[in-house]
Amino acid sequence: MTAVIILVLSMLALVQFAISQWRLIWLTTANQPLSESLRAVTGIEPETIGPDDFGKLLGICDEMSPRLKMGTPWLREVRGYYSVVAKLEKNCRSIQPTLAAWASKEMKTCSRYVAVLLDQNLSLDLDQRAAVRSL
Repeated sequence: MTAVIILVLSMLALVQFAISQWRLIWLTTANQPLSESLRAVTGIEPETIGPDDFGKLLGICDEMSPRLKMGTPWLREVRGYYSVVAKLEKNCRSIQPTLAAWASKEMKTCSRYVAVLLDQNLSLDLDQRAAVRSL
């Protein structure tokens, strides 16, 4: 019985560590600075990216670079996380304003993550075009 308890507690600790590690990775990415090319392409000021910009940014990613969806780590997971948190925010808006505010902040972070990915992809495309021109 003791072995089962230790196994269960170890598994819970491992899951908690994995979730924390995942969040740290995408939070670090979301806090990267954004360039002016993002504003030029999306029409969104980098400082004003909000929770509601997630869909627009994701649509621009799909439109401009379909390979970004397949080649980007964690984008699918962040999309799923965003949808879960968005539902939580919608359901808790009138019942639990504090939880809704937290959910809105998480949604903003998800939007910022997609903006950083899009910005990095735009920079990479510009660099590749410049390299081709210089040949």
